[in-house]
Amino acid sequence: MSALTAALAGCTGDNDEESDDNSADDTPTDNTPIDDTPTDTPTDTPTDTFDPASDLPYGQWLTTDQSGLFFAYANLDNLPEHGVTGTNGSSEPSVDDPLALYPLVIGGAAVGVSQLTLSFAGLGQAVSSTATSDSTVSEITATNRVIIAEGSFATDQLHERLIEPTDETFGIAYEQTSTDRGFDRYEPVEAPDSVNDPPVVAVADETVIVGPDTSQLEQTIAAGDGDQSRIFETNENVTELLEQAGSGDLVVGQLGPATGERLFGDFQPNTDMQFGPQPGENVVSAVEFDAGGDTFESRFALTATELSADRQETIKTSFGTATIDNSRSVEVSDDHITATGTYDIEQLTEDSTKKELSEAAAAELVSPEALTFQYEPPGDQQFGELWVTVTEETDAAGIRVEADSGGYAEIQPQERSVGTDDSVAAQVDPEGDSVTAFAVNSEGAIGELTTVSVPTDNLSEKAASQAVPADALSFNYESADTGDFGSLTIEVVADTDAKTLVAQPQEAPSLFTDRVGSLTSDEPVGTGTTLQTAVEPDGDEVIVYGTVDSATGEVARWQGPE
Repeated sequence: MSALTAALAGCTGDNDEESDDNSADDTPTDNTPIDDTPTDTPTDTPTDTFDPASDLPYGQWLTTDQSGLFFAYANLDNLPEHGVTGTNGSSEPSVDDPLALYPLVIGGAAVGVSQLTLSFAGLGQAVSSTATSDSTVSEITATNRVIIAEGSFATDQLHERLIEPTDETFGIAYEQTSTDRGFDRYEPVEAPDSVNDPPVVAVADETVIVGPDTSQLEQTIAAGDGDQSRIFETNENVTELLEQAGSGDLVVGQLGPATGERLFGDFQPNTDMQFGPQPGENVVSAVEFDAGGDTFESRFALTATELSADRQETIKTSFGTATIDNSRSVEVSDDHITATGTYDIEQLTEDSTKKELSEAAAAELVSPEALTFQYEPPGDQQFGELWVTVTEETDAAGIRVEADSGGYAEIQPQERSVGTDDSVAAQVDPEGDSVTAFAVNSEGAIGELTTVSVPTDNLSEKAASQAVPADALSFNYESADTGDFGSLTIEVVADTDAKTLVAQPQEAPSLFTDRVGSLTSDEPVGTGTTLQTAVEPDGDEVIVYGTVDSATGEVARWQGPE
């Protein structure tokens, strides 16, 4: 599952999931609406032969929404053991075929976001591919930022995890507010500053639902019971799309004016694929893996008020180009598209060895000793970051970093090799993680350089004061005579026991954070070392974090100019 959800780690805070093809926002437009009926008045299913609520494993949860519906479904038991993303672990897709890439990349990202969200309900172990748990998640459905997990749940254990603020629930304490429709309802009553807008939770023996607010949670539960309109009950076109795409092990649907923000929130997949639904287009796409795990079939259905000739031609020429066994089928009309094709999983798995470098070849591009590593705790964010900085010129076209928890990032300078002061950071799990650095050559082949454990243990106040005494750091502030920010220089005036120091401004942009030392160095940060950061002149704090052995924590705090 870590490979399948690697798309999540390339997420950004931008809301341009399909940068060229998807410019819709959450505001209803003049495009063909998906739902024009009141949400509390279910209508009859449009067809007698196909009922999405009973024929599709996710159908009962597809509630109505005037802002459109972005949904995803995954049968975790049937996904390949090593996962599929279609990118071979690199920034470029191994094939350029939207019929395969659209559901795999967007669906994989949706699974990753869903797993993270379910951790708020104490299900972090249940969605891990390696951990053991008394609860089991077998299916996940995501609808407009509501996550429905189906399986078998140890409700008493989840209750204890929810009502006590522990690391398993990101330090959030919940209270049980009611029991209704077979679900125990929980709302947050205490949350750390690093967690914004913690979700609400509903727990039953075979279903756990996590949503952004009580209203959406209630609407989802009512839809599951059949007491709330579902989107296919109010629009026959949606039923047709669902029927043509069918069930599947990984399903993605984008209906009405919904954009990726409706499903992913701030965690947008950082993708630049050839295809993305345009305003006015409604899409459902499903992937089904064969029992042997060697191939998969992708099915795609799209409707629109009208498809331009250019749009039709793009789909005709790009969909199904990487299929096997002459399985490609694409039918295009002025307002409807269907496509199917069968693919070889080996073409798309991240375990492909076609573009791998040996460790010796990677070290010839970049010496592992030319890399420094610094851990920056999450602060008021949800994830920490492990920064990798290059200290000398190299022959590498890029540096890639991958966290065991799924985060990854890559830097590839244009028209030059990676050189001194180039840096890249991977998001990491503050509960424990490790990061591997790779060298990338000019052909896109990658090779492992080194792996570093992230020092996420908490550095106690006593250990911090012993490692970096109060008089070990000198602070010198220069006011903002020119420009928007003042400047703070931090000088180490006595030897320390810290392997790294990180100076993080609390008001000025995070790009001004400075870092020294390295987790892999044999020597701690010593006298004469300096850090420099910009600060807001009207009031700012700068926190200095230090790492000692496997622990990281605050070692000093500058509270603005006197």
